[in-house]
Amino acid sequence: MKKIGICLMVILSFVLVGGLAYDFRMSSRYSVVQFQPSDMTAAEIKEEFPEIAFSQAERAFYADVMALSEVQAALAAEEETIFTKEEGAVLLAEYLTEGMHLEEFSVSDGVYVRFRDADHRKTAYTFDEGLLSKEISVYEKHPGRNWDCVAIYKNVNGNYDKVDGIPQWFSWRQLRSEA
Repeated sequence: MKKIGICLMVILSFVLVGGLAYDFRMSSRYSVVQFQPSDMTAAEIKEEFPEIAFSQAERAFYADVMALSEVQAALAAEEETIFTKEEGAVLLAEYLTEGMHLEEFSVSDGVYVRFRDADHRKTAYTFDEGLLSKEISVYEKHPGRNWDCVAIYKNVNGNYDKVDGIPQWFSWRQLRSEA
């Protein structure tokens, strides 16, 4: 009787360890991020992340991009134009600093430019007549996982906003309900 109890304890221990290992693998490899608006005021956002404010260099960047003949032609044609990364890199060469990569450059109703830096931070600009928008997505690398977006800071014509990225782990109940 004592042997059966010990065998049951060993089997239960293996099942428990296996379940925890499975849960850790699912949580670390297949997690998702849920975005929730922050309740911070504009002053708190600007204090926490001062890079979200428009600098004089960014205002000059806006003027220079809007003055490009390729951009003006695309806006006049009123047709969506997506520049390849190579074309965009040539057009925006003076703004690509070391460690910064151009991810997207397109013209539709306005101009959209997105950069990624060495820290996986993404900065997106939207330019249009009367609209100057900047969005910075901040990413963090968690052990055993990919880069997760932990916050998105937005500045639209001086109106600040923040969205928090909260990792959502796969739980046993979620996996059963999806199956």
